[in-house]
Amino acid sequence: MPGNPIRLVLDTNVLLAGLVSRSSASQIFVDALEMRRMIPLLSREVIAEYRTVLVHPTIQTRFDNLTVRRVELDLRRLRYIGEVHSIGRIRFKLPRDPRDEKFLELALVAQAEFVLTFDDDLLSLPASRTDAGRRFRQRLRGVCIQKPEDFLRSDRSRLAP
Repeated sequence: MPGNPIRLVLDTNVLLAGLVSRSSASQIFVDALEMRRMIPLLSREVIAEYRTVLVHPTIQTRFDNLTVRRVELDLRRLRYIGEVHSIGRIRFKLPRDPRDEKFLELALVAQAEFVLTFDDDLLSLPASRTDAGRRFRQRLRGVCIQKPEDFLRSDRSRLAP
């Protein structure tokens, strides 16, 4: 394996895409997690959100292959191959979408290299002139927030066997 495994936080939408689509860029990340080329960074709060979203009736109806049983097995597997961190109280405030705070706090506590997301609020944060953008640049200096396909364009070689 080239170098150390990549430490990353997966936003819920990326995990969902990877679980339901065998052809998505997100699926490549799910495969890389299985091969231990990436370390999924987790917290109780993030796992709870994954579960809530993935077993939501709307999602269950839309993706019939994503059963409650499969979600529980996938979450158990993620906990097994990942690192679970305690994020304690949220210190990183994100007024535009407080539900995303747990992902940034986890990235900070767990020393993530990447946060993979499709969320425009998170994607715009590094260049934002808001207080949240400034705090991001100060506290999470080494963290890159990207869409999965952008990571693959720039860093795919890090996933090679």
